[in-house]
Amino acid sequence: MKWIVAIPILFVALVLDVSFMPIFDLGGITPRLVVIVVAFAAMHVDGSIVRWFALLTGFLMDLSEPSLSGPRAPLYLIGPSTLGMLFGVEVLLSIRGMLIRKNPLSVGFVSLLLSLTNGLFWTAWWALRSWYPDSPPPWGDGSALRAFGMQFLASISTGICGIPVGFFLLRFSGAWGFPSVLARARTQGGQARIIR
Repeated sequence: MKWIVAIPILFVALVLDVSFMPIFDLGGITPRLVVIVVAFAAMHVDGSIVRWFALLTGFLMDLSEPSLSGPRAPLYLIGPSTLGMLFGVEVLLSIRGMLIRKNPLSVGFVSLLLSLTNGLFWTAWWALRSWYPDSPPPWGDGSALRAFGMQFLASISTGICGIPVGFFLLRFSGAWGFPSVLARARTQGGQARIIR
């Protein structure tokens, strides 16, 4: 993967998430473009590279919106999305061999799955942190189950948004510099073999 291509796309997606995507907000449910970008990269890039990409993305997500509002607000807590994205990418890496990589529906599916696992981790993180005294969770007096329900609905919206965005990303996938799945082996006969 060419970082010189991936980083600007990531920043554009982050800026659009903060400034433009709230237009599509339905009852607090907004699709996340940065999740789609990471899911798309996770379909094509080696594991160690995509893990660093996920950590960077989660770190930027944690810095892009305050975790809590109130008397000590804004509070930017590094960790929930950073580790949540890493957790989600690990799930994607375990199933990506079953995906059709050139299909926008696959991009939508992995975006939904990454958003869902990230949301699960995010909710669990804040639920555990709320056990400390004077550490209210971002969802206030509501339950963690309701907060995860909102994350689930946001994951569905991200997956739906991932289909057209995935179509666009697939059109320009050559610019990303993804490694080839097939490579020539130096064997007798020079047959192609799968290297991943």
